[in-house]
Amino acid sequence: MTLPWASFSNSAIERLLQVKTLQALTSQSHLSNLTKANLLVLGLLVFHTIDHAAGQPTRDLPGSSSLVGAIGFALTAVSAWLALQRSPLAPEVSAAVGALISVGVIAVHLLPSWWTWVSDPYWDFDASFLNWLSVIALLASSVYLTALGLSYQRYRHVKPYYRY
Repeated sequence: MTLPWASFSNSAIERLLQVKTLQALTSQSHLSNLTKANLLVLGLLVFHTIDHAAGQPTRDLPGSSSLVGAIGFALTAVSAWLALQRSPLAPEVSAAVGALISVGVIAVHLLPSWWTWVSDPYWDFDASFLNWLSVIALLASSVYLTALGLSYQRYRHVKPYYRY
């Protein structure tokens, strides 16, 4: 009896996870728009985390804030890695991660307090310009990542050898 996931060949897994040379990964001309968008979201997540730690007034944060942040970092890191590797899964994963980050930012920071386990609305404290900038920039970049991932999915059948 063959297990359903065992039919996925090892060569396909190796192609998806194949590590390129460091020069190819770090060369500016070789970074795709999808990779740049993923790295932008990852950088803005770092900026937002630093803003939480250093730039916001002391207050009680929800118990899940570390967990939600860690999940966001992990998802974005996987998405960026797939985009760096130019994996065929990169557009789908990028679109999904961008959408999840967008929904997360809206649910946690922009909606009024709706669930004490995750809500940390910026309306409830005296947020500075930098606090708002970190949230709005993260939201805008994650929406852009979603749109870019969806556009790569849409045009994949038109340009079989597209460069992203």
